[in-house]
Amino acid sequence: MTVDHYARSGRRWAGGPTRVYAPIARQLIGLSPHPLSGRTVLDAGAGTGAASDVLVGLGARVIATDLSRDMLTWNAATRPPAVLADVRALPFGSRSVDDVVAAFVLNHLVDPEAGLAELARVARDGGAVLVCVFSNASRSAVRDRVDALAQEAGWECPDWYLEMKTWATPVLGTAESMASALRAAGLTDVVSEERAVDVGVTVAEHLVAYRFGQAQFAAWLDGLGPERAAEVERRIAAEVAPIMEPYRPAVVFGGGVVP
Repeated sequence: MTVDHYARSGRRWAGGPTRVYAPIARQLIGLSPHPLSGRTVLDAGAGTGAASDVLVGLGARVIATDLSRDMLTWNAATRPPAVLADVRALPFGSRSVDDVVAAFVLNHLVDPEAGLAELARVARDGGAVLVCVFSNASRSAVRDRVDALAQEAGWECPDWYLEMKTWATPVLGTAESMASALRAAGLTDVVSEERAVDVGVTVAEHLVAYRFGQAQFAAWLDGLGPERAAEVERRIAAEVAPIMEPYRPAVVFGGGVVP
């Protein structure tokens, strides 16, 4: 991805999807083979800072990168230093940070190996590289119903999102493919596992906010305007409430150590 498809998404992302991504970030960072307190950690694909917040809470010195200016500048005054960058071409010298966290960024790439190699390049010897993506097996009938109701209300799924889900997202979407990619990047002590995560989303309003906070809905919601968008969101939440169940996405977690 070289075009910023996440422009105009920062506010909604921080208010909705973070509810899902923050618990997953905590589990990912928990895979570190050593404590991260006092270490310089790169949060690659930081978005609005879900993983950065966890890292700061652990006492790490965080540097954030993302390809989207809008995501990085959301509430920037309270966040760690950040730089606009493509994960495949990071503006850092080799062995310049202690560890790297990349939550839900490599799933945007049809060549995630290039991103992983770059993450491994900037981490010092003995440093951890921690990565997660959604599993290819992740399913949710309620989430799919939210999307279907949005389409009935006029949303058209953008081509870039369909292309990403078709060609990029599946590449690392199994524990086996994740482990293989980590090893190909030259990492050792590789761990890879797939598990459902209870993210605490149990009510329809929170699930709809999670979906509508994502970038593929931004242009449509902006076109509706704030009042109409809020009305549509309330209506869809009411319609899915009778079938709502806890949202537990399946996630592939991976990690390795720079030799």
